[in-house]
Parts: sequence; structure tokens; C-alpha cells
Amino acid sequence: MTSPETQTVYIGTLDGDGLVVATARDGALTVTAALPEVREPSALAFSADRATLYAVSELPDGVVTAVDISDPQRPAVLTAQPSGGAGPTHLDVFGDHLVTAHYSDGVVASHPIDADGSLGPLGAALLLEVPGSGASPHAHQVVPDPTGRWLLAVALGLDAVFVLRFDRATGALAEHSRMDLPAKTGPRHLVFHPDGTRVFVLGELTPTITTADWEPVAGTLTRGESVTVTGPGAPDPTYPAEIAASGDGRFLYVTTRGEDAVGVLRIGPGAPQLVQTSPTGGAWPRHCALGPGGTWLYVANQRPGSVTWLPRDPATGRLGPIAGEVTVRGACWVALA
Repeated sequence: MTSPETQTVYIGTLDGDGLVVATARDGALTVTAALPEVREPSALAFSADRATLYAVSELPDGVVTAVDISDPQRPAVLTAQPSGGAGPTHLDVFGDHLVTAHYSDGVVASHPIDADGSLGPLGAALLLEVPGSGASPHAHQVVPDPTGRWLLAVALGLDAVFVLRFDRATGALAEHSRMDLPAKTGPRHLVFHPDGTRVFVLGELTPTITTADWEPVAGTLTRGESVTVTGPGAPDPTYPAEIAASGDGRFLYVTTRGEDAVGVLRIGPGAPQLVQTSPTGGAWPRHCALGPGGTWLYVANQRPGSVTWLPRDPATGRLGPIAGEVTVRGACWVALA
């Protein structure tokens, strides 16, 4: 934070200018710098102390990079390591390790994190697979559960969410359990409810959210209902990209490519209910993120490249018309420091 009114924002890009730096003031973004040496940073994650930013480079030979952001507006590359797989698309911090999902070959990999936030060499790697399926796994996301015991890995090509055991000392990964989804769901991303008892899984190939109960002691998911996330008259096909939950646990936000909209869903005791679809102001929306206090939603529109911001009513969850946009070539991720 540079003042009470401003906040640093990092924007990941594909076929853009690398890692882009911006400031947010009263909701509006202004681009201030870029690190082109961080190539194709399609996903970003912060260290626990938020002094380091980690980025995947979505390349055939993947790379993970640690960026020092102790001075938020002057980020500097600490280290870069081979990611341990092909086409990495997501990463997260799990204890003293960075874990990464690889879409092209379906590998989940881990790297140790040093005391200064830099990355050590590859620690371990696990290929997600369902024996006999013959399908490509296409690992798309890795998410630690709220207890910090388990790692959930979303396999789009296998229509499954894996629960993985994680050795905090070595970074080794092993399959513990699996939740299967209907064929051609194509699960892409998931989000935990803030209460830690439920998971919402977003399908990319079938535009749905599937609710699942999470049992953290047993490390198991139990599949529940699925609901459509697109509005009436949405084009076919559409490809949902990102799912986010409001901090109060009352609403979900889903970006959908093709419809080029954000779906707003109310969370209740049963399946979430779609209450609004709101245009994103760009094409092919990827990642979205809620700002501090939940009064703004930021959306990365990959084509032709922009980040837009929409006002949000925290009481109703509904989004207002687009309030502004900033041009960012190939924008695909928004991370607020």
C-alpha cells in the first residue's frame, strides 16, 4: 500500500508485456510499469507475508518465477526455476513450498521456498491419472484446503478433482482420494466457501458449478448438485474461466468466455442460484478478483486486452455498469497486493 487510497495491482498476461504493475485509486487502475522478463505469466500467487509474488510462465517448458515485491511498485526478479512440467496454468503457496499445476502434461509439481522467498530446484512431481481412462489429465489448478493439510488438484481432462497428501518436509505428493464429475464437465477451477465445509467446482466444457461437501479430517469430497452459470440467451458454446467467493460467503462470481460476462450467484443452503449476468466490457474474460471491502470487481479481458472494474453492492452482491477500463495486452490475471 502506498497510501490509504492507493493499492498496487499486478496483472498477468499472455502474448502481452510480461508482468504488468498498476495502482488502484478509488477503484480506478493506472498502469505504472512492466517486467517483460517474466514471460507469459498467466497465474500469480503471493507468499504468506506478501513480500514475494510467484508467477508461472505458461510455456511448453514451464517456468516458475519468484518476484521480490517488498517495494510494491518496484518489483525485482529473485529466482526462476523450471516448473517441472509443460504448460503450467496455476500455482499456490503450500507451507514452505510452491505447488504448480501443468495443463499440457498433467503434472503437479512442488518447489521449496527459501527464507528470502526465492525458489529452490524442483522438489517433487506427480502425474495425475485415472488408470484405464486413456484421457489426458490437463491439470488446471492446485488449491490448499483451509486446514493446510491437503492439496486439491483440478484435472480438466479427467473430469475429476484429486485430493493429494503433501509431505511438508520433502514436498512429495501422493493421491489420497478423488471426486469424479460427469463426463465432459471439464472442471477448471474451484473455490472453498469461507466456512471451509463446501467447495464450488467450475466446469469449463459444461458451464456449471458443482457443489461438494468437504470433510477435512477424512480428506474427501462428496459431490452435490450442479447449476448452470450462464444467463438466458447465452451463446453456445461458452467457456467459464474463473470463480471467486465473496468474503462473507454469500455470493459467487464466475467469468464466462463467449458470453463475455460475469455471473453472480447467491449461495444458500442448497445449490447456488444465478441472480445476475453482467457484461465485462471486454472479450474472453479470464481471471477476476474482488477489491478490498468487496466494493469493486476487477476482470481481466484477454481479447484484445483490458482490465475493467465494476462496482459491487456488498449487501445484494449485484454488479453495476462498468466504471472504467485500462488497456493491458493479453490480460489474464489480476492480483491485488
